[in-house]
Amino acid sequence: MRLGVHTAMGLVAIMLVMFAGQGCKGGGASEPDVEVTAGGELPGEGGGQSPAMGSTDSAVPAAASPWGATRAEQCRRPARTPMSSKAQKAFGRGVEAAQANDVAAAQQYFQDTLKKDARAYPALYNLGVLADRSGDERKALDYYRRSLNALPDYEPAARGIATIEIRRRDVQDAVASVEAIARDHRTNLEMQALYAEVLVEAERYDEAWMAARRALKCDERFVPALIALIKASRAQGRDELADSILDQAMAVDANVAELYFLTGEKLKGEPGKLRDALQAYERAVRLRPDYAEARMALGIQLLAGGNYAEALSHFQAAKKLVPTLPAVHVNLGDAYRASKRWTEAQHAYRRALELESKVPEAHFGLGLLYLSAGGDFPGLDEISALERSVGELKTYRSQMGPRLRRDDQSEEYLRDLDRMIQRAKRRIERDKERATREAARGAREEGGVE
Repeated sequence: MRLGVHTAMGLVAIMLVMFAGQGCKGGGASEPDVEVTAGGELPGEGGGQSPAMGSTDSAVPAAASPWGATRAEQCRRPARTPMSSKAQKAFGRGVEAAQANDVAAAQQYFQDTLKKDARAYPALYNLGVLADRSGDERKALDYYRRSLNALPDYEPAARGIATIEIRRRDVQDAVASVEAIARDHRTNLEMQALYAEVLVEAERYDEAWMAARRALKCDERFVPALIALIKASRAQGRDELADSILDQAMAVDANVAELYFLTGEKLKGEPGKLRDALQAYERAVRLRPDYAEARMALGIQLLAGGNYAEALSHFQAAKKLVPTLPAVHVNLGDAYRASKRWTEAQHAYRRALELESKVPEAHFGLGLLYLSAGGDFPGLDEISALERSVGELKTYRSQMGPRLRRDDQSEEYLRDLDRMIQRAKRRIERDKERATREAARGAREEGGVE
């Protein structure tokens, strides 16, 4: 029993922004579900029609045509103000430090960037990413909002806010956070695609289609909007349509990590396609190593196949990316339990419950942990461990409530546990009786010798 990736995660991770003084390719894909590249992306990394910060595109609009705006003019987003050259240098060093996992140095460089340019929105955003990955969602939200204050349609910051709100299950707040920005900045295709995704999370599918189509009217090959439509179609049970759009998006850009993740999600439920699903997840992770959702999906399949060590490595990587997501810790606990690392498994499950009071899957995992470890669990004898297992499984069933299936495995486990506890008690009683008899025999023999 592992926490499902899709239902438990939603938008779950974000990516440090790179900086380059070049625009992005039109019609590319920035892979919007889990991480963002955004303003200042490296050339060729996607991002649709989003000129990079520091782009050479002119901010001076062309002379108005007496015949009205063309479609290209209607869809052209205004150029963004570049950072100062001194700020760019500090920012670049911050990104390098972050990529080297030197968080303290990265934070200092991004703060130095802000001293040189107080409105350097990518630096504010990256400070938010670092705060989020450290588990400080409050500080992360503050930095993301400051980034939006500097640039009101900065889609990575909007995505960061929506990601945290969806992670907290505040889906309506996520919709509200993105809706006004998407309405006021209709030429920002990334923002329209993000709005469509959030509407899918809110199960407002018709509106999601409308938002995605606004972007596709400007660029029919805009992959982030196509991804939003794939998700909407899947959620509506329109699988054939979702498959068709997925094929279309792949034809546009076959190097988009999220397309491979969606391919894996499609294939894992098809008979005989598990190996292909694994390959799709692996391709997604290769394309984007900090794609937390793909790592989770890949780890779950590897764990089910008995590849405990590799599964564990993916869950550990996901933990670094989304440390406040209970699902990460539940799956990490499953991998530790399968590896017979009992204490670490217990810590992982309990961490999930610290983050959220009701995580039935964590109680299920703890139940199996005590059942599997038995008397080998540090500090517990066999009966104590089995009784703890019973308590955890009963809590799991209580928290599941009406979601509990009639054939849920927990019922069978509880029946087995009852028999195991009774057998263990009878065995202990027999051992006590045997020890008493042997002690009495020894006393008699000693008395006879005397």
